[in-house]
Amino acid sequence: MQNTGNLNSLAERMKAKMEQDRREMESQTRQQFDALSKSLSASSKNALNTTEAAIQHHFASLERNVTSRCRMLSAAFGWKCLQALVITLCILTGATFGGWGLMTLAGNKATALQREITTLSERKTALEIQSAALWATFKGLESYQADGKDYLLTPEGWKIIRAGTVGKREAWSIVRK
Repeated sequence: MQNTGNLNSLAERMKAKMEQDRREMESQTRQQFDALSKSLSASSKNALNTTEAAIQHHFASLERNVTSRCRMLSAAFGWKCLQALVITLCILTGATFGGWGLMTLAGNKATALQREITTLSERKTALEIQSAALWATFKGLESYQADGKDYLLTPEGWKIIRAGTVGKREAWSIVRK
C-alpha cells in the first residue's frame, strides 16, 4: 500500500513539474514573441522611414527639375512666340471643328438622301403593283365610234354597271356577267 502512496505522490510531483515546465515554456515563448514583435516593429518603422525619406528626396529633385524646365521654356518662348502659338492652336481648333461639322452635315445629308431614295423606290414598286392591278382591270376595254357617238366595248363576259357617284362624278364598275 505504501507503494501506491509513493506512486500517487510521484505522479503528483510529476504533474506539478510538468505544469511548472509548461508555464516556463509559455513565459519564454511570450518573451520571445514580444521581443520578435518589437524587433519587427522597429524594422518596419526603420524601412518605412527610409522609404519616406527616399520619396521626399525624389519629390524635391523632381520639383527642382520641373521648375528648371519651366524657367528654361519661359525664357525660350517669349510672349510673341507664345502669342503666335496660341493663335495657331485656335485656328487649327476652329478648322478641325469646322471640318468635323461639315463632314457630319455631309454624312447626315447622305443618310437622308439614302432614306429618301429607299422610300421612293418602295413607293415606285407599290405604284407599279397598283398600276398593274388597274391595267388588268381595264384590259380588254376598247373605245368604239359609230354614228357620231363614242362607245366603250367590254371584253367578252364582262359588263359595266353604274356603281354610284364619287363627289360630282359618276362611278362605274366592271363585273362579270
